[in-house]
Amino acid sequence: MSSVKILFGTFVLVFALTVGTLTGGAMILDDGTPTSDVDHDHIDSSLIADQTEDGGEITMESDEPENTIVIHTGSASAAGIGVGQPLPIRDQPAGPQLSVGSMDGPERGVGPLASALVANGHEVVYYQDERQDGPLADKLDEADAFVALGTASLSVDERDAITEFADAGGRTVIAADPGSSDDIDEIASSQGLYTEAGYVYNLVENDNNYLGVFTGPSGVDPLTDGVEEAVLRGASPVGTSQGTTVLETTDGTRHSTTREAGTYGVAAVNDNVAMIGDSSFMAPENAHRADNDVLVGNVADFLVTGEQPSVDLGGGDEMAPGGEFQSPETGP
Repeated sequence: MSSVKILFGTFVLVFALTVGTLTGGAMILDDGTPTSDVDHDHIDSSLIADQTEDGGEITMESDEPENTIVIHTGSASAAGIGVGQPLPIRDQPAGPQLSVGSMDGPERGVGPLASALVANGHEVVYYQDERQDGPLADKLDEADAFVALGTASLSVDERDAITEFADAGGRTVIAADPGSSDDIDEIASSQGLYTEAGYVYNLVENDNNYLGVFTGPSGVDPLTDGVEEAVLRGASPVGTSQGTTVLETTDGTRHSTTREAGTYGVAAVNDNVAMIGDSSFMAPENAHRADNDVLVGNVADFLVTGEQPSVDLGGGDEMAPGGEFQSPETGP
């Protein structure tokens, strides 16, 4: 027998043994592999966060004639994660579609509020900064109300204009997220309102995660009328030296700086100025959670209800050569 035939015969034998082994193994795996059900009883379903159901439509009760509301959104760059949203929450359940602003624009976070105002015949003017929109004083000279998102940085002129506008009776709402700028804190303190450092959270009772705290009215006030339960996300504690606390967290909420459990004020009102320790409740993905729709509607009513502010902030002045402001009547 030649060597070629021996090699060929060896190859056939090895091939046959290999195929047989694989086939037999497959049959064993197919027929004899034990199976068992995984026991999931160790998973505590109580640790899975509940999700609050969406509420109704945002409506306004006021029948006031047309008002002009200036909304200071801050710059577009300040609307991104890390700036303007120090505690970003990214749960976006199915719900109402956007109606104002763009997905990434700074107007998005106040879209539901702006939509409610416009639908009821009011004018909304967005303001980002002096470079893009000119002096804030010019806008406030023609305004009835003003909204500030708390993390926006302000120039000295902008800060002075807001303070003078509020002092003159202009309705002002400050949404002071955790990490609000010192400029916003200074304006609020001049109106008897303030925030505390840090944020509030609740590990036991929350909406989706520990930063989604439940809140309710702490008394009777138009700003919280009809609100039984609102959800704020990563809110600042808010206090007042002259006004009234109107919204507080549920018992068992903790403060990040002390970790002490209790109830914490998260909104307060002093006459024509309101401060809320969170702006995210106005965002499209949150504005319809629990009674947030009622709260947003109440904020809209607050902005258009009240006396016309008596204020002259010097709008209309023009910059003369050399950097000095001169009135259009006098000229250079």
